[in-house]
Amino acid sequence: MTTQGDRLRALARAAGFSSLADFARSVGLEPGTARQQANRNSIPADALGKYIAKAKGTGATMEWLASGIGPPPKNVALPAEEFAPKVQVTREVPPPKRPDVPVWASAQAGKDGAMILVPDPIDYIYRSERMLDVKNPFAFAVEGDSMSPAIEHGDQVVINPALKPRPNVDCVFIRQREDGSYLALVKRLLRVTEPVWKVRQFEPKRDFDLSRKEWPQIHVIAEIRRGGL
Repeated sequence: MTTQGDRLRALARAAGFSSLADFARSVGLEPGTARQQANRNSIPADALGKYIAKAKGTGATMEWLASGIGPPPKNVALPAEEFAPKVQVTREVPPPKRPDVPVWASAQAGKDGAMILVPDPIDYIYRSERMLDVKNPFAFAVEGDSMSPAIEHGDQVVINPALKPRPNVDCVFIRQREDGSYLALVKRLLRVTEPVWKVRQFEPKRDFDLSRKEWPQIHVIAEIRRGGL
């Protein structure tokens, strides 16, 4: 069963918006508030009405958006179907005709290079040739200079979830927060032990441990796009 947030994000795409943030702005709502309401599945009735009015061309109804009752409009793709970017894995993957790698919002959250990542796309970018057959990649802009000069403030990193972490590779370490966003650290993985990730940063240079219990997710940085280009 889909949630209000699922249906709202799907409706945004069906209405021609690349992100929930853009959809919210188009109806005069603040993107951060709209994102929180969608994540909590507690969208006020007046906001639901504005979204439905903006997306009237999709045939969506207030009842469906609010509660999921009744069949979804034919041109609304829900997450379980095709809302999330998908790639057919073959040896001959045609080049993408449009950008489909979601760029997550990022913001600095501490002096140690910690960042907040919000998995609500603020943009989409094209895949490079090496990423053509990758399932569900994502990207974000690095905030802070703790990894300089390897990765500079403002560089955009692209994540390939299929790559396995290995020593001396730059990675993003992630843990989820209660509001649905993520706390993230970009560091170089030095070694893995049962209780910790042993990592390195460059500015200031220091090696330290991250608890694997506190930081359960790790993804390899597959690409660095300097200055976000």
